[in-house]
Amino acid sequence: MANTGLSDGELLKYALENGMIDMNTIQMQIEMNERKRYLEMHESKIWQGKDGYYYTYVNYNSANKNRKLLKKSSYVALEDAVVNHYKETSYDPLITDVFYEWINSKLKYGEIQKQTYERYEVDFKRFFEDSEFSKIKFRHITELQLEEFIRSSIHEKNLSAKSWANLRLLINGIFKFAKKRNYTNISITSFMGDLDISAKAFNRSKKRDFECVFSEKEMQLLINYLWERPTIGNLSVLFAAYTGMRVGEVVGLKWEDIKENHIHVNRTQIRYHDENGKDVHEVRDMPKTEAGIRDIIIVDGLRPVIRKLRTMNPFTEYVFMKNGEVITKHVSDSSIYYACEKVGIPKRGMHVLRKTYGTRLINAHIDEAIITSQIGHTDIKTTKKYYYYNDKSVDDMIEIIGKAINY
Repeated sequence: MANTGLSDGELLKYALENGMIDMNTIQMQIEMNERKRYLEMHESKIWQGKDGYYYTYVNYNSANKNRKLLKKSSYVALEDAVVNHYKETSYDPLITDVFYEWINSKLKYGEIQKQTYERYEVDFKRFFEDSEFSKIKFRHITELQLEEFIRSSIHEKNLSAKSWANLRLLINGIFKFAKKRNYTNISITSFMGDLDISAKAFNRSKKRDFECVFSEKEMQLLINYLWERPTIGNLSVLFAAYTGMRVGEVVGLKWEDIKENHIHVNRTQIRYHDENGKDVHEVRDMPKTEAGIRDIIIVDGLRPVIRKLRTMNPFTEYVFMKNGEVITKHVSDSSIYYACEKVGIPKRGMHVLRKTYGTRLINAHIDEAIITSQIGHTDIKTTKKYYYYNDKSVDDMIEIIGKAINY
């Protein structure tokens, strides 16, 4: 053969460009060779049963050698099933690989938003990154190894019950996804049902009531200060104080949501990072939960706040806008922190306003169904567990208890 002076790569390129090679034929040959290789890997015999169907066994978990019976109506169909099995099982991912497959799938089909995606990612790195467990090939993970990872994580990272709930959510999602992909034969539902972890294992640090709620006197100091300085940020804090709304729900309000006697809550502002890592604040047409879609009664104290906002933003689509942009949750957080500092009370955030609102409703002996509808919960137990605190000052408690214990 004459020496053309061309390399193998250049020859191949020339042949392709001039139609000397049919790519479809090459692709078919690759697939045939791959099929042959997978069938040669298959050691179990293939047999035809008395029912006319063809059968064989495949080992779908190399860690414990569990067998899976395949059954097809023809010999070729059974070979196809064997080839597909080995294609699936030849991929041997780590838990990190499966995690990203799972959350990317959920994001793709709209089951989670980018904000939730990023929260899952942060939690995954917190719990799994640099752990020995993350280095085990997923198909080789045993229930014993999984349990050891869970117990050691709770102990070594000093997890609270809430942190464990976040870890459990990830494990459930990852392993359910993996089971459907034949990466594991562990039934995570059964595993979690059998897992017995004592409540004593969790970090039980508890905030004191004054850290979780504003007292009546503190609220009055805050409201007076904010009213004297009616900036758009301060008004967002006042709005939250009178409604118990989440800060994202407040800044995501449109004027069309404010009716004569109530506010229709049906959207929230979320935050996530774009491809360049830059913060993106976006108003989503859905609150945090389905129960978050609700109508909140407008109390008398809120009406002057709304009137003031009307004078500041009479022609905008959104209520809380500044310089043509919807303000972010950070503006509200900064405003309340600054106000706390100025009136001389401990710094607390916007969520404490929501807890204060819930506490005031419960203390007023309002019907429980009304309370849950205003807060956006489905169960009063949730409200009482997470939104009910002692909002009385020490002086108030001295007076109240002194009157009660008066023998």
